[in-house]
Amino acid sequence: MNTNDIHDIKPDVLILPPWWVWAALALAVAAVVLVVWLVLRKRRQEAKETFVPRQNAVEEARERLDAARKLMLASEIEAFYIAVSDAVRQYIERQFRLRAAEQTTEEFLQDMARSQRLRPTHKELLTDFLTQCDLVKFARFRPGPKEMEAALAAATRFVDETVPQEIVPGSGSKTETPESAGQTPAATPQS
Repeated sequence: MNTNDIHDIKPDVLILPPWWVWAALALAVAAVVLVVWLVLRKRRQEAKETFVPRQNAVEEARERLDAARKLMLASEIEAFYIAVSDAVRQYIERQFRLRAAEQTTEEFLQDMARSQRLRPTHKELLTDFLTQCDLVKFARFRPGPKEMEAALAAATRFVDETVPQEIVPGSGSKTETPESAGQTPAATPQS
């Protein structure tokens, strides 16, 4: 073997990808950074929204019923009954977690009959109230001012009677949950 045939190792050659590969990589990194930023921004907004105190179901129902009273005073019969019915249905949905707003009255009354979340007196009150609302909305029944006042009173009574009890500091009383606020006592002595 001849030592002249042996050559030194050539120096390393740096092979760089073409410019367009670098541009594509930079765009991909920028896209990932943008997506991460948008997701984090959305989560922060949602976190802020969860800590904003929301109006409770009782306050909202009372406000909606007050707005309905204005319709009653303006003699807008159908609009009044729609507003009162919607206020009660939204209240039921938020307070008792019963589907009420998107169901027909018949569907809702069937679900309500099976539910243990409302007292029988409240179920009867709602049945009468919602039936009267349907007569006005669908059968073109035109009640007088006394019937309208009675419907508003029934809706207000239902909301007032199903309000969960608050804890009174030092009283030792327990908070009544929405589920227990409407439940019938197990045994009530009759006098």
